[in-house]
Amino acid sequence: MIYDWLRSQWNQLLSALDTLPHALLLAGPAGLGKREFAEALAARLLCERARGSEQACGECASCRLIATGNHPDLLVVRPEALDDDGEEGDEADDSEGGKAKSKLIRIAQVRSVIDRLGVGSHQGGRRIVLLYPAEAMHSESANSLLKILEEPPAGTLFLLISDHPRNLLPTIRSRARLLPFQQPSIEQSLAWLAGQGVADAGDALALCAGAPLHARDLAGSRDAQIQSQFVDDVSKNALASPLEVAARWAGWLQGRKKGEPGLTDLPTLVTWLQRWMADLALQAQAGTPRVFTGRRAALQALAERSDVATVLRGYNELLKVRALAHHPLNARLFLEDMLMRYARLFRAQR
Repeated sequence: MIYDWLRSQWNQLLSALDTLPHALLLAGPAGLGKREFAEALAARLLCERARGSEQACGECASCRLIATGNHPDLLVVRPEALDDDGEEGDEADDSEGGKAKSKLIRIAQVRSVIDRLGVGSHQGGRRIVLLYPAEAMHSESANSLLKILEEPPAGTLFLLISDHPRNLLPTIRSRARLLPFQQPSIEQSLAWLAGQGVADAGDALALCAGAPLHARDLAGSRDAQIQSQFVDDVSKNALASPLEVAARWAGWLQGRKKGEPGLTDLPTLVTWLQRWMADLALQAQAGTPRVFTGRRAALQALAERSDVATVLRGYNELLKVRALAHHPLNARLFLEDMLMRYARLFRAQR
């Protein structure tokens, strides 16, 4: 699938198919559609009918093989934790060994692909290796891939996808042409989210740092029940009653009754507060928040009750405690401390 904000990038790439390198590094923030773009590109290049900037037809023999995951010339390399359409970071247990599936791309996976590339194309055309997330390779896997990137087999295209390209070996980055992905404008994202039927799209987009796909997923998750309340809390409630807000947030973590999963998790709440604080700092300095554009009035009211130096100090304190959010001794006390620190950043209204 090619999303609206990637259409021009798609057309530009497809207009120069004859100059495609042997490796492309699709890099940019998560939630923009890089994987879908790479999958669509692979399908288009293997399609027997598509021409120009058309997407794959979806009907030819090659497209049918791709749809069933059986195309012999499309090799997908990803961590085991992403198998069965799992999301990145899944900790699903292996049904046989009882072990958590690996989040890393193992050297055996890379070597298996190299062996298959040594055989030749089954369809007599291109072979495509789709590898993601590229930063999931440890050093041995990356070095093994590097060897084949240095001497790639003819007719082979590597599509490497990365949310954090700086975490890749410089030699890997240097042997692939960078295809950068940037966030669409807020207006474009909001228009797309409205078309998806997302309510409170502005808050969802802001909490997801401007990534439209993540905002769509947030709106369809349990977290959607609390996103507006969260923004209301950090706008006003936490200043007057931080302990009351901490109790509410702790309830989100615990669920409403025993045995019910929580609505969110602690690291997510800390991340959301960080994003709010970052926009508050921007509002205090230049009056131009980056993502919470629909909450400018609330941000301005808070900025008038503090100063830039104090807001930045609070943001830096939040960065220091973020690591503790993954393994707090007591989540309720953690929230109380964090929200009381937050409340102290602002002067009482006169």
